[in-house]
Order: sequence, then structure tokens, then C-alpha cells
Amino acid sequence: MAKHPLRVLLVEDNAADARILREMFSKEAPGRFELSHLTHMRDAEAKLSNGEVDIVLLDMGLPDGHGLETLRRARSADPDVVMIVMTGLEDEELADLAIKEGAQDYLIKGQIENRALPRALRHAVERQRLQVEADLIRNQQVQMRDEFLSHVSHELRSPLTSIYSFSTIIADGLAGPISPQQDEYLQIVLRNVRQLKSMIDDLLEVTQVQAGKLVLELGSVSINEALDYAVRTISGPAQEKQIDLSCATGKPLSAYADETRVRQVLTILIDNAIKFTPAGGSVRVEAGPWERDPNMILLEVQDTGCGIPPESIGRVFEHLYQVTDSARAGRKGLGLGLHIAKDLVTRQGGEIWASSELGVGSRFSFTLPAFSLAALLKPILSHQPRPDEAIAIIWIGIEYRDGSPDLPKSVLEEARVVLQRCLRPESDVVLPSIGTAGDHKLFFAVAYTQPGGAQVIADRIIGQLRRQLGEQLNDFALSAAHSFLPRLLPQPNEDPETFAERVAVQVREQIYKIRHGDSKNEQQKNSGC
Repeated sequence: MAKHPLRVLLVEDNAADARILREMFSKEAPGRFELSHLTHMRDAEAKLSNGEVDIVLLDMGLPDGHGLETLRRARSADPDVVMIVMTGLEDEELADLAIKEGAQDYLIKGQIENRALPRALRHAVERQRLQVEADLIRNQQVQMRDEFLSHVSHELRSPLTSIYSFSTIIADGLAGPISPQQDEYLQIVLRNVRQLKSMIDDLLEVTQVQAGKLVLELGSVSINEALDYAVRTISGPAQEKQIDLSCATGKPLSAYADETRVRQVLTILIDNAIKFTPAGGSVRVEAGPWERDPNMILLEVQDTGCGIPPESIGRVFEHLYQVTDSARAGRKGLGLGLHIAKDLVTRQGGEIWASSELGVGSRFSFTLPAFSLAALLKPILSHQPRPDEAIAIIWIGIEYRDGSPDLPKSVLEEARVVLQRCLRPESDVVLPSIGTAGDHKLFFAVAYTQPGGAQVIADRIIGQLRRQLGEQLNDFALSAAHSFLPRLLPQPNEDPETFAERVAVQVREQIYKIRHGDSKNEQQKNSGC
């Protein structure tokens, strides 16, 4: 089968340069190249988006595009097209940057020879083909590896659970009395089973992350509660090594993050600190506003362990990296914990880093965005309410009719989308999850509305949810209710931030009362939907 000619798009606004290039192409054998010429980037984008081009000869100084911007726009229009950029003699540095951004080659105007041009085109196409093949092979290898690790991890879980369960039964004396020596051996078995379970969990976590299957549920997270949970979870190993594990937070702190993942990061860091701290040492966990950025919260785990060599400090968060040192022979694991922690922190909008001094100890620090209810409410408070409008809190409840505790994430996500669709963005806002994970079946919205408006909004949300759930509706009980705050207006000379803080206090108090069944404001409810 005859090959079709290479379709070349020349994007060049200089008539003289374009004429020279057209003459070069005219000397090539018929049927090898098919040349089209445009002078503006907007026209080139339209042609590229139709998939009608194999190679682009792109001038980086056009009337409607300049520099790397032109390359990025071309790649956005057709990510698979072969790019060759053209620059002046003084722009070679820019051309090098273009290569790093995905161009296959560059040509310097005034130095393009008749023979060099077609050769450059063919070589660029071949390099692109090899790159695509290499990327495909690499992706296939990664996918095969991840599928293998995920399969092996799942297969190991079942027998491991059985080993742990029966070992616990024996250790607890439920299968008959055991001697002190037998108990000692069983405790060794259980410790190693727990260690293996931790490794398997890490493998599954990493494969989830790399496959893009990790879902975060961002909301208001109590940092104080997360720290308390993590410290209590790791208190056993600390007591075994007689390590002083302490926690300091001060005033209540809230982050805009995923509660489960915040606890996971803290647990990884505290557990790591205890592993590397000798018996009788100390591990301290702290949290507070970050001095560099008041919109972030800083959390730190500091230990009096062996420390990390300077040449390793920058690599401790790498995938499967472990510090190689005979003094750390007691280290157990796959080198995935810190890698997982870094990924989780980054996905939640924070940063993580480490500092250390050999023989003194290490400090692991990470940041998370601070949650501010006042900042969330401030945009709608700029809305000019009518005399009969006030702030209403509307809440929607979703639960299984049979009382099952765990709602599918897909249902919760659909419910949040429905709420956002039913509200006016200029005067209403859907609040993120506020509180512990068990409260996520309640959704809250704040709206400026008339006395009867809250009921209308609640009814509209319930109606939309019924349609959204479709056949699943019979499995769930829906409820909607609302209550109004006392009428709040800015005080004379009160700035918007202070007013927003005052409203936030009222909203937070009202939500607390709603959760604890103690809302004394006028309240209307529709249930059993």
C-alpha cells in the first residue's frame, strides 16, 4: 500500500521566510510532502484540532502568539503532532526550552539547507514514533507491575487474616492454656503478621495512587482530634520501647483536608519516629498556624532518634527508598510509608519536608490548608439582602433504610452535586463536610432567602435527589430541614472579614445544635422521602 505524503503545516508570518521554505519543498519528489501555509496561530489551532497535520514547522514569533506560548497552544490543539520550531540565530536558548517542552527539533532561519530540511522532517517523525513506542512500553510495564502487586496483595490478605485470627485465639487462651514460652513465641508471630499486613496495605495504597483511583473527601478536619487519634493508635509500640510520646496543639485547629488521610499521614510519621528512636527516647507531635503562611497549618513530628545522613535527607520520600546503614538494621518495611505520606499531603494542597542531625534526631514537617468557615461565607455576605431575607441553614440527610452505616461514596458525591446545582452561587453556598466521617450523611448549605424560600429550596433538592438516585431510591431514606439564624447585619464601620467571622460563629453553633438534636430555632422538616 502506498504511503500518503507527509502533511506539513508551515506557520510563518514572514513572507520571505515562507517563500524560501516553499521553494525547498518544491524541489522534493512529488508525493513525498504536502505543504500548507498559515500566518496566524488561531488558524493553525483550528487546522490542528481537525487532525489534518503530521508535522508543524512553527515560527515562535507570530502576530497572535509569541515564544513558548505558540508551542503550548499547538500541542494543546493536537498533542500527537510532530513539532519543529523555527527561530532566529539569537533565539537558540528559546529553542532549547522548546525541545524540553516537547518539540522534536528546531531550525535556525537563514541556516536551513535544501537537503537538511527534508532530513530534519523525517528524523523528527522517527524520533516521535520511537518516543511514543517507548512511552507505550513503559506504561504497559507500569500497568503490569501495578496489577501484579495489587493481585498479590489481595491474595495475601486472606491467609494472613486467618493466621492472625487463629494466633490471637491461641494467645488469648481460648483454645486452651499456653505456657509463658509459647505466649512469647506467639507474640513474635503476631508482631510479624502485623508488620506484613502493614507492608501489604502500603502496596495496595501505592497501586491505588498510581492508578489514579485514590479519592479524597475534602472537608473541615479537626487537627486536634486527628493528632489525638494518631497518638492513641501508636501508643502501644511507644510504651513497649518506653518512649515518651507527647502531643501539643494549643487552640483548636481545623484544616481543609481529608480526615482519614490526615490521620494516615500522622500515623505513618509517628510510627516511623518510634521505629528510629531508641528505648527511653522521646517523640513529640505539634501543630499550629504556619508562621510563613497564616492560611496553612503546620504539623510536626520530632524524635530523639539516630538521625538521617545528609546525603539521604533529600531522598527519604522516594518510592521504595530506604536508608542503608547498619545502625538502622532494625528497620522493617518496604520504604513506601514516607512516599505515601508525601503523595497524600501534596494531593491535599500541602508540602512535606524533613530535617535531621545525626545522633540528635529528626523532624518531619508538613502543611495543610487551614479551613475557614468565615472565608467560605464571605462572598455570599456581600449579597445585599432584601428586608424580608435572612440567613437560613438547610440540611439534607441521606441514610440506608435498613440502618446500614456506610453509604457509597458515589451516592454522597451525587448528593453534593445536586445541592450545588439547586443553589444560587451569588447568595448561597454548600458547606464542605464538617466533623467526623460518621456525619458525612448530613449535608449543609447556607442561603440568603425569604421565610418560605428555605422550604422551596429543600423541596427542590429532595426532588432532584429522587431523580438522581433513580432505581436506588428504594434503598435510601431522604430528609430535608432548615432553620434561620437571627437576622445579622454588619455593624457600623465593621469590615467584611469581622462580619464574616461573626456569622461563622453563629453558623457553627447552629450546626452543632442540629447535630445534637438541640436546635431551638424555628425548624421545619420533611422526612421519610
